Amino acid sequence: VNFFSKSKKKNKKLKKRVFIGKLSKLNLFRNVPKNFYFKIGWIGLLTIVLFLCFLALNRPIELINVSGDLKRVPLKSIENNTNSLRNKGFLSFNASEVKEKIESLDWVQSAEIIRQWPNKIDIKITEESLLGIWNDDLILNSSGKLYVVDKRSVPTNIPRLNGPKGSERDVMNLFIKIDTLLTGRGLYLEALTLDVRGSWSFTIKPTIEIKLGKTEIDQKLERFFLALDQTLLAKINKVSYIDLRYSEGLAISWKK
Repeated sequence: VNFFSKSKKKNKKLKKRVFIGKLSKLNLFRNVPKNFYFKIGWIGLLTIVLFLCFLALNRPIELINVSGDLKRVPLKSIENNTNSLRNKGFLSFNASEVKEKIESLDWVQSAEIIRQWPNKIDIKITEESLLGIWNDDLILNSSGKLYVVDKRSVPTNIPRLNGPKGSERDVMNLFIKIDTLLTGRGLYLEALTLDVRGSWSFTIKPTIEIKLGKTEIDQKLERFFLALDQTLLAKINKVSYIDLRYSEGLAISWKK
């Protein structure tokens, strides 16, 4: 008779009883509220219902509509950046990612992504505006970017903008400021130039040159528009050029 095997079995049974006894003393679930399992059940059921609703609403995208006054943004470029949306989930597709891709395209100022349930996406695009001809060669847009375009597609009355390489944004900012002030007074900005020496000048219709110089540009513009509002606007067609390159005042050359 193998007394050792009997002894081992007896020890195992004894240890098992001791372990169960300890568990019963611990009574791990004695502090659990009576409605605990009821709440857990409801949470589980609600999760399942929400998941099923998501699946029902997250239908595959079948229609993509692009709108906006598009003159320079190729529709093919937009299609290439939105084709991946087809058959993706209506709720699960990443709208921010699509918006970022479209807004990275040339001439796109902004894009708005709108979900139209059950399976349609509307994409509204706003183009950047064409600001002027840069150095008689390129096109400068309203974001300060330069483009090569067919000049036959460019309006003949577009302003001429000139400046050294790297000055595009400075010229653009001053152009917008002057153009806004002139437009409010019924005048048209024909050209704005920053020469290699850093001197500014602009031309208003009908070919009246205004020389600003290198420094205190804002103060000189304020002086010019003050004179314009007081007496000069009524006589503007008789002016040949205006020189503001003085610490005070201005000089006017009249047409003969």
